[in-house]
Amino acid sequence: MTIQRRNVDFGLSAQAVPRDWCHDDAFQTSFLNALSLLFPEGEKFFVESVKQLRDKAPALDREIAGFIGQEAMHGKEHRALNDLIVEHGYASAPKIDAALRRFLRLVRKTLPPTSQLAVTCALEHFTAMLAESLLTDERMREDIHPAVRELWLWHALEESEHKAVAFDVYRAAGGGYVRRAAIMLVTTIVFFAAQAIAHARLMADRKILWKPWTWLRGAGRFWVWPGYLTRLVPAYLAYFRPGFHPNDRDTEAVLAAWRDQLFGDGGALVDRTRAIA
Repeated sequence: MTIQRRNVDFGLSAQAVPRDWCHDDAFQTSFLNALSLLFPEGEKFFVESVKQLRDKAPALDREIAGFIGQEAMHGKEHRALNDLIVEHGYASAPKIDAALRRFLRLVRKTLPPTSQLAVTCALEHFTAMLAESLLTDERMREDIHPAVRELWLWHALEESEHKAVAFDVYRAAGGGYVRRAAIMLVTTIVFFAAQAIAHARLMADRKILWKPWTWLRGAGRFWVWPGYLTRLVPAYLAYFRPGFHPNDRDTEAVLAAWRDQLFGDGGALVDRTRAIA
């Protein structure tokens, strides 16, 4: 499958996007806002970790180029969403972005290149799981306001398209199972801690941090019913199989349908896609 960079521009504005754009709920919206704040610096780290070992996987050069192009665009459009988050009154957003930048700078200094790439493989598995859920669950899509829904759908499509690239480079570079599994465990803890801290800071900005009764609807939808996060556990655990590969889950039919819906003739995002020189 060709991994294509799509030069999109969603033109988000605070006037068009409501402050509580996920299920009209402050808890769920601030959760996804926190996730968005982690994307630009996180995806920059992904790209750099793959680039460091690109010479170990010459057969994957086209796939790597597509991966880099897609991740660069994700960072660009999520920075636009993150600017909008600030306009919505989340004053902590720039500080969260800066703190993550400092933390990832430390990770780069501490971990060798193969371990940095293993971190990327772990986080790419998270994004692939979330992307597949969004693309296959209408309820999840309907929770997101139309003004930002297409950004998340585009991001999900492309995360699914390149879900195996970092993993394949890791294997080509000689990365083994023990390192991959151990780093997934550590990355899981660090990721959930970072996301929780960012979420808490945004909830404080939104003035709901100390009002846990306002969390009930959102927390219930994430963890109880429909249980958007709980139902990802089997896919998460699959990563620990010694023979695991991201393409074990065949999503090509789903991706083909969404490529047509978003970028085919008359697709929803055709008018927001610019030609790439």
